[in-house]
Amino acid sequence: MHRLLKHQLKWVYGKGFDISTRPPLEQRFLDYISETYAGHDKERRHFEHTIDLNTSELNETNADIRKVLSFLSDAQRLSRTGSWNLKLQNNQLEWSQGLYRIVEMEPTDQAPQIHQYSEMVHVDDRDKADLTLAHTLAQNHYDDFYRLQFADGRIKFVHEHREVVFNPDGKAIAVQGVLQDVTEQKNSENELRLYANVFRNSGESILICDARKRIISINAALQRTTGYALDDLKGRRISVLASQETPAENIEDMNERLASEGFWQGELYLQKNNGNSYPIWISISVIYNDNDEVTNYIASFTDISERKETEKRIQFLAHHDALTGLVNRFSFEDIVSQAILNARREESQLALLFIDMDRFKVINDTLGHQAGDEMLAEVAQRLKASVRASDIVGRLGGDEFVVCLTGLKKDLDALPSVHQILHRLNQPFVLKGTEAHSSPSIGIAVYPANGEDFETLMINADSAMYHAKEQGRNNHQFFSEALNSVANRRLELENALRAAIRDESFKLVYQPQIDTATFKVAGVEALLRWQHAVMGPISPDQFIPIAEETRLIVPLGEWVLQESCRQHYEWKQTSADYPVIAINISAQQLRSASLVPTIASLMKQYHIQPGELEIEVTESTMMENPDESIKRLRQLRELGIELAIDDFGTGYSSLAYLKMLPIHSLKLDRTFVNDLSEDSDDTKICSATLALAHNLGLSVVAEGVETEAQERFLVEHECEKLQGYRYSKPLEAGDVLAFIERQNRR
Repeated sequence: MHRLLKHQLKWVYGKGFDISTRPPLEQRFLDYISETYAGHDKERRHFEHTIDLNTSELNETNADIRKVLSFLSDAQRLSRTGSWNLKLQNNQLEWSQGLYRIVEMEPTDQAPQIHQYSEMVHVDDRDKADLTLAHTLAQNHYDDFYRLQFADGRIKFVHEHREVVFNPDGKAIAVQGVLQDVTEQKNSENELRLYANVFRNSGESILICDARKRIISINAALQRTTGYALDDLKGRRISVLASQETPAENIEDMNERLASEGFWQGELYLQKNNGNSYPIWISISVIYNDNDEVTNYIASFTDISERKETEKRIQFLAHHDALTGLVNRFSFEDIVSQAILNARREESQLALLFIDMDRFKVINDTLGHQAGDEMLAEVAQRLKASVRASDIVGRLGGDEFVVCLTGLKKDLDALPSVHQILHRLNQPFVLKGTEAHSSPSIGIAVYPANGEDFETLMINADSAMYHAKEQGRNNHQFFSEALNSVANRRLELENALRAAIRDESFKLVYQPQIDTATFKVAGVEALLRWQHAVMGPISPDQFIPIAEETRLIVPLGEWVLQESCRQHYEWKQTSADYPVIAINISAQQLRSASLVPTIASLMKQYHIQPGELEIEVTESTMMENPDESIKRLRQLRELGIELAIDDFGTGYSSLAYLKMLPIHSLKLDRTFVNDLSEDSDDTKICSATLALAHNLGLSVVAEGVETEAQERFLVEHECEKLQGYRYSKPLEAGDVLAFIERQNRR
C-alpha cells in the first residue's frame, strides 16, 4: 500500500503541479484518490489519513517557497531586473515576472519565443543581444549594454549578464541570464556627459566654488579670458578675480541676493592675470543639497568690453556730432538750458552765438564733400580754441555752429571771444593740398535781454546771423527787435513764395535790348515779377535771395524757362519780327545735371532754332565752380544757345577763366553805367571792360542806360547793345511786338 502511495505521489509530482500557480496539491491529490478508489472506503480513508500527515509538512514548505518567490519578485521589481532561462535541448525560453515588466508584456501560459525578444532589440544592437549558444560560448560569458525599442519609438537601455549552464558531463544544457533596465542611469550619464561638455567647451567663462566660495574648477574659456590656470586659482576665494573698479553697491547687492534668492546676475569688473581689469556680465547660482544646505556656487560670465565700448560710442553719438565731436543740438539745448538756470541764480549773463560759414557750399561743391568735412572739423577745433573751457561749442548741422559764452557781466563781454572767432576762422584752410578761404557770419543774442529761454535765444541769434550776412558777411551782429521784424517778414515771404510757385502766381515782363548799329530791337530780356494779393508787388531783390537759400529757385527757374520758351513760340507764330529772348539762370540751375536736357527738350517742344535763345549767368555763379561751369556752358553752346555773363565787373572773375568760358557776350552792370558822365573811375572801368571784351571777341550789352550822355559814350566805345529806361521799361508780353514794330520804323 505504501508502495502504491509512493507511486501515486510520484505520478502526481510528475504531472508538474506548481504550488505557486495551481490549486493546492492536496486537493488535487484527494480528488484523484476519490476517483480511483470509489467504493473502497477502507483504502480511501487510509490514503486520506496518510495525506493529512504529509500535507501539513508540505504546506510549511509551500509557504517558505512562496515567501522566497515574493522576495525574489520584489527584489527584481525594485532593482528593475529580470531573469531568463533558455533550455538548449528544446529551445524553450522562460522569463521571470521582472523580465515581463522590462519588456512591458503581460505573462501568458504560452512560453515566450526567442524571436519575440530579438524583434524588440534595437536593429543596430541585435548582434550584441544574440541569444544563440555559439555566440555565448564564443565569449565564455556575456556582459554588455544594448537598447530595446518599443512600437511607439521609445528606447530603453538594458544591461545583460548571461552564462552557460553545463551538466556534470560538461555538456551545455542551458543559457541563463539577468537583464537590468538601466535607462535612468544611462540618461543620467548622458546628461552628466552633456553638462561636462558644456562646461568644458562653453564660450562663456565658468567656475565652480565650494560652499565657502573657494574655487574648485574652471573651464577653458575662463583660462583663455583671464590668463589663470586651475592650479593658480584652486582653493582660493572667488574674490581673487575681483577688480577694485567694481562699484561697492554691486557687491552688496550680489551678496544680499545670493543669500536671499540663491541667484544674482549683473555687471562686475574682473582682473586678469596681467593686472588689466575688464567688465563682465555674470550670473551666479547657489546649489543646495536635500537639506537646503549650500554645497556649491556656479558662476558663468562673458567679457562685455566690446559691448561697453559700443554703448559708450552710441551714447556719445546720441549727444555729439559724429564729424566734429562737438555736442549736437539736442545736448547743446540741455547744457545751455542748465547754463541759463545758473545765470539766473548767479544774476549773470550769457551770450548765444549763431555762426554760419560764408561760401562753404562753394568750397564743398568745388573741392568735394571730403574736403568740406575736413573744413568743418577744422572749424570745430578753431572754435574750441577761441573760447574758454567753461564755454559750450556745438554744431547744428551743415556749416552752422553755435557757441554759448557763460559767466558774462555785460553783453559786450562777449566781444573778445567773438573777435577771436572771427580772426581764427578767417585764416586759410588747407584742404586736399588746396588753400581755401572762408569767413564767419555771427549772430549774437544775450540772456536775459534778448530772451530768457533757449528757444528764444536761438531764434534771435539766428535772426542776427542773417543780418550779419546782409551786412556783407564776415562780421558779427547783435540781435535787436528791428531784426526780429525782418526775420518775421522773411518767414512770411518764404511761405508766400512756396504758395506762389505752387499756384504759378508769377509773370514775366520783357525789356528790349537795342542794337547800337541800327537802333532796332536786337532782343528782349525776360524779367520775373510777383504781385502778391495782400502784400502787393514784391521786388526780385527781396524774393530771389530767399528762393536761392531755400532751393525754391530750382522750380521757379524751371517755370521761367518753360514760360519764356512758350512765349517765344507764340511771338514766332504771330510776327516775323520776333525777338531773341534772354533768360537768367541761377547757380543752382547751372549746377544741376538736368539743365541741359531740360533746355534741349524745350527747344524741341517750341521749335526754337539756334541763336534764338540766350542764357545769362552771373560771373559769381560761374566762378563758384569754374571747371563744372565751363563744361555745362559748352554743352549749352552745342545746342545753339547764346551765352552771356550778367553783372560783369561786380564779382571776382579770373581773366584766366574768362578767356576759357564759351560765351558770346558780357553784360556791363548798371552800377558802372549810372555815373559814366560824373565818375571818372566808372568811365575807365567801362572803357577797359569794352576793350577787354572786344579783344576776346565778345560783344557787350550795357544795362541801365537812361541818358543821352550814357548812350553817346557807349556808342563811341562800340558797345553793341543797350538796355534801359531810355528805350523802354519792361513790357507785358502783349506789348512787345508793337514796341518792336515802332522801334524798327524809326
